[in-house]
Amino acid sequence: MKLWDVFTGWFNKNSGTLPLDACIGELTAEIWYKELALHSAMNLIANTLVRGEFKTYDKGKEIKGDDYYLFNIEPNPNKNANKFWRDVIYKLVYENECLVIQNNGRFYVADSFAVGKFAFKDYVFGNIVVDGLQLKESKISPEVFHFELHNGRLKTIIDGLYASYGKLIAASQDHYKRNNARRGKLIVPTNYPQTEDAQSDLQDLLKRRFKRFFEAEGGAVIPLTNGLEYEELESNIGVKGGIEGRDIRAFVDDIFDMVAIALQIPPSLLKGNVADTEKAVNSYIAFCINPLAELITDEVNRKWYGKESYLQRSYVKLDTSKIKVVDIKDTANALDVLLRIGGYSIDDCLVTLGMEPLETEWSKARWMTKNYQRVEESYKGGERSG
Repeated sequence: MKLWDVFTGWFNKNSGTLPLDACIGELTAEIWYKELALHSAMNLIANTLVRGEFKTYDKGKEIKGDDYYLFNIEPNPNKNANKFWRDVIYKLVYENECLVIQNNGRFYVADSFAVGKFAFKDYVFGNIVVDGLQLKESKISPEVFHFELHNGRLKTIIDGLYASYGKLIAASQDHYKRNNARRGKLIVPTNYPQTEDAQSDLQDLLKRRFKRFFEAEGGAVIPLTNGLEYEELESNIGVKGGIEGRDIRAFVDDIFDMVAIALQIPPSLLKGNVADTEKAVNSYIAFCINPLAELITDEVNRKWYGKESYLQRSYVKLDTSKIKVVDIKDTANALDVLLRIGGYSIDDCLVTLGMEPLETEWSKARWMTKNYQRVEESYKGGERSG
């Protein structure tokens, strides 16, 4: 086949256009960037939520009993609460849903399952696999915790966005490598021998010795014979239109931004930027963490406690108020105000600071300064007292 035939074969016969792949090769999406962004987001959410505390109440009074231990310390004999809830978050974010089955008063995360949905009957969950063991029996909706994140699978949406965007990253990498590659020209004299040995030596030079020459880490010399000459060409680094490493990093940042926005995480927080961290953390807790905490709390309350107990104020609540790391100096004034208006007791203040309560009569009491009085006492006969 002639060289011209090879070249024209690259073109589309109908449109006469040259496909991009013909110039830069097959563009394979670098899925690792997307996976890195997703796993970074899942780690961030999991690390945040496990800092929360499941508070249990019995008829409106906070208690620490079997349920408190179950939710905060040991959901099942094989996993502590930290690992268990991390598994739940990973399933929930990555697969959009997570199934937790109840067995002998313990909780287990399902590896996989199938769900049969019925409009006016309980959903039926079958083919449930837990730690590689497939359960023989099926479960109905009241017997499990079925957490669902969105109406559509988030990862599918991200995959769709990345299917096209990943090609830009691959193309950028290819441009970067080509622009930074060493280039040269080999001058072959017109009287170069046409013998089989000479041609074989030329092929060996091009395919093997030049490769070793270019890949050498230190200084290197390549011997040339039969009048061959090699000239180094100038690098293309910095040429207009060239794509540098910083441009590739910008594409990767875009992937992190996409994932962060989809999960309601401030992009700066996901990428570890420290500027305006307090505002970013507040936004993150308000729009990402608290909705997840409410989702988990609602499902547990309706399945584990039920309507009657809940209406009698016996329930569980995932408290996210202590997630933020706050310096004691920043909370001193707030605790002082809460204490002197009777909002907090001394024990409440100690618990807020992460300390054990004193559990004494006076530490549980509510205190109030004499600067406050009942509203009606400020008025006498419709006239304000002077």
